[in-house]
Amino acid sequence: MEYGDYSPKEQLQLTVCQSLIAEKSYLSQEEIRRDLQDRGFDSISQSTVSRLLKLLGVIKIRNAKGQKIYSMNPQLRPAPDAARSISEMVVSVEHNSEFILIHTAAGYGRAVARILDYHQLPEILGVVAGSSIVWVAPRVVKRTALVHKQINYLLRTH
Repeated sequence: MEYGDYSPKEQLQLTVCQSLIAEKSYLSQEEIRRDLQDRGFDSISQSTVSRLLKLLGVIKIRNAKGQKIYSMNPQLRPAPDAARSISEMVVSVEHNSEFILIHTAAGYGRAVARILDYHQLPEILGVVAGSSIVWVAPRVVKRTALVHKQINYLLRTH
């Protein structure tokens, strides 16, 4: 994403904020503010975080656990590009006690599912893909957290 109309400081804030939201599930702007502070933006205010989220087009979505988290708006995600790395395709990998959901950039769901199918992880019973989401059923639900870790490792999103 290009931020040519902003100062170098604002461009850096936008870039770091976007990567934080892509890496982690945030329930509040305060959590985002703390992580931005940890990355060197010591005096960043809550109102600045709110402005960054608005500029990035960040929305709140419900995750697999039913919590409302901040996420990049699927309509504003870049178009599919075959040169992207797998980790760039994956927005988040979440799980509850029964299944794993992989949110991808728009158009990458089937590609990520094919990668999982190709590796034939014995812990996976099945994979269902849509345009921007992959649903993974573990073979044994008691091992869902383990399958989640295996997928994160395989897709290098940890």
